[in-house]
Amino acid sequence: MLQVLSLGDGRGQLLAKIAGRTPKMEQIMLNNACGRVLARNIVAKRDLPDFTRSSVDGWAVVAADTFGASAALPALLECRGEVEMGEQPSFSLENGFCAAVWTGGELPQGADAMVMLEDGETLPGGQVAIYGATSPGRHVVFRGEDAAAGQLVLPAGKRLSARDVGALAAIGETLVPVRAMPRVCVLSTGDELIDPADVPLGAQIRDCNGPMLTAACELAGANAVFCGRIADDASLLKETMRSLAEHCDLLLLSGGSSAGAKDAAARCLGELGSLLFHGLAVKPGKPTLAGTIGETLVVGLPGHPAAAYLVFYELVRPLLAALQGETLVERTIPAALASAIPSNHGREELVPVLLHEGIATHIPSKSGVITTLARADGYLCIPRDAEGLPQGARVDVILF
Repeated sequence: MLQVLSLGDGRGQLLAKIAGRTPKMEQIMLNNACGRVLARNIVAKRDLPDFTRSSVDGWAVVAADTFGASAALPALLECRGEVEMGEQPSFSLENGFCAAVWTGGELPQGADAMVMLEDGETLPGGQVAIYGATSPGRHVVFRGEDAAAGQLVLPAGKRLSARDVGALAAIGETLVPVRAMPRVCVLSTGDELIDPADVPLGAQIRDCNGPMLTAACELAGANAVFCGRIADDASLLKETMRSLAEHCDLLLLSGGSSAGAKDAAARCLGELGSLLFHGLAVKPGKPTLAGTIGETLVVGLPGHPAAAYLVFYELVRPLLAALQGETLVERTIPAALASAIPSNHGREELVPVLLHEGIATHIPSKSGVITTLARADGYLCIPRDAEGLPQGARVDVILF
């Protein structure tokens, strides 16, 4: 019999095992930084932008000169000149004057607004007719408005997006300090498993957990390697686990975690290292196990693919985030249930759902199937002490 823990307690035990570890830092080039986790705070070394610039093509003006201007009664200003792109203006403006400035160009001293090109007209003799009022700051990006010198731009622990890479480039951070990627070995177990490229014979099953879990680890920022499939042989499993544990930070197994005669993962782990727990009070995912072999973390997920993925998302993904010092941000969205969901298993239940216009529709599924999970937008959690949820109940859906 499995001695089950709550999902939260199991997660806590794993995270406690790495609480004292400091993720290693490395410096990488900016073009390789997307998807990596920042190792330290990034602050702007100088104002961004470091000059006041225009966001439109048009005329730099003193805004007060345009108040009351209209097509019938335009404001007439003297054009002092044109500001060349990439150069500082060689003149300043005072009341009654304007200057031609293109998008991204620097405003002359004294100017506090821009008038768009289509809202004015150059007249004979160098005058410019302004056909509408502008206001101070309009169409202008002021010095330091994007980021002031010394301002925090990106915090340590943030997983960098493409937008973040753009921000780093803008402030000149081309060598980026990031946390090292955890090394993960993924191993599938089971006599019935074959390569996805092969045609099943009899009761054989294509291994979908290996590719799925390897891809999931990579999306979580790990350097993951699929180490193949092995049969349900205790001595072979034990030797393989021992060997792989020498080369990774996390050994991730799928299958072999139940209490059946051929499910030897827990026994092998206990002999090679220490077993933290075997069994979680969660559906699907009850047979999940975890422990350590030396400094290497070991997690054994159920062989059923939907169970393996859902437990991965709840248990392994936070662990990989912690190994990188990542501040994990859970993406959730409120929704109303389209129909009632019964649940009286005495276990927390993870329920895949589809989302449409604020309505969450339960996808009837079993832990041994995968295509229904592939259609899901996310999942909701039913507490272990709840006897299901009624139609219309407000829930928080965790987005994949």
